[in-house]
Amino acid sequence: MSVQQSQFITDRRIARTKQFISEAFLALLLEKDIEGIVIKDITERANVNRSTFYAYYSDKFDLLDHMVKDKLSQLNARMDTEWKESGNYIPDFNAPDPFFVLLFSHIEENEVFYRVLLTRIKPATDGTDYAGSLLSVIREAFYERITSLSMDQKQSVPLDLLLDYISFSTFHMARKWLEQRMVYSSRHMALQLTRLSILGTYDAIGLLRA
Repeated sequence: MSVQQSQFITDRRIARTKQFISEAFLALLLEKDIEGIVIKDITERANVNRSTFYAYYSDKFDLLDHMVKDKLSQLNARMDTEWKESGNYIPDFNAPDPFFVLLFSHIEENEVFYRVLLTRIKPATDGTDYAGSLLSVIREAFYERITSLSMDQKQSVPLDLLLDYISFSTFHMARKWLEQRMVYSSRHMALQLTRLSILGTYDAIGLLRA
């Protein structure tokens, strides 16, 4: 066996072990608050020993940090390819915005992780807001989208308020969707957010047609 083959096998073994640990941690977080979980709970659920856990993570919060960064890195990578390659989207009432499609499909594909992140994890005592990390990714995506527009496409409201409005509404719609056990498909959610974006609040509730 070559050095490269040996390294490949080792890397795969490490990745599989980390996956077992992460999945065990997520399962526990669905059952109890993070404060009530100890390392022994994780290692027993993952069927690994404590030394294996500490070979990769310093504690449960370090594990959570790695999990959040890894998942959001995957989302950012998809944005850099799938979304940006979709070209300049022209708002269409019957065609969901590619950004919303990507976001909600990513959440759907990683349902357990995002259910834990958005509905089970409270801000840590050290001030770390894990759920807020997703909000930051959403806000940054909208920021890049807005600032890429031509200079003659002026915003009707201050940029900071516009970003807060669209990012918070998107984030909390995703959270509510998970809380309600995703009763709608990811594509349906993407289409409805697209329609809400096109209509605006007053038109959506009928005030402009009264």
